[in-house]
Amino acid sequence: MKESNRYFRYFTYIKPVTGMPIVKTYGPVILTILTMTVFIIFAIKPTIETILVLQQKRADADKIVAQINEKAENLAKGKENYQRLNQSTKDKIQQAIPDTINLKSLIQTLEQSARTYEASISALQIQPLTLIATNENPENKLQEVSFTFNTEGSYQTLTAILQDLISGNRLISVDKITLNRPSEGKNLIMSISGKAFFLK
Repeated sequence: MKESNRYFRYFTYIKPVTGMPIVKTYGPVILTILTMTVFIIFAIKPTIETILVLQQKRADADKIVAQINEKAENLAKGKENYQRLNQSTKDKIQQAIPDTINLKSLIQTLEQSARTYEASISALQIQPLTLIATNENPENKLQEVSFTFNTEGSYQTLTAILQDLISGNRLISVDKITLNRPSEGKNLIMSISGKAFFLK
């Protein structure tokens, strides 16, 4: 009974409002506008989301383009700085990172280091690599050739050879060093795994 009284009270309050002339005249129009507004909002929501996603993608693309432009400017400045170097410095750079694989130069560098400190070479292995360049990318890229170099000598001799290779004319990166003592003799065997670089 209380529930029916409550609904009757609400109906009593609303009924006079719905009976007003302005509500009778403009009520359906207002409800129609509200309904259309709701439908329009739901209809254009995916479009707005798509626009926001596209704007974010464009901002990301602009950022990438800016980074590429900055890299191009840095490369141009680097080239200008390289052109300003004297010829002796250019020759040292060319010797450190030749524009060909130049395996002969690498082998001579390793052999010369061992010969200088009177150490014996027990093994020299060059890892397989492609010698013929393709024309897919005409620009030079830094490439590497891996090698394993074994020498035998005293501890002082082997450390001197290692230092000579690291600070030598040819740019060499040492990845791994292993020292072993053979079953006979006082000398040690040093195995160096490293990389030499060239432009391809």
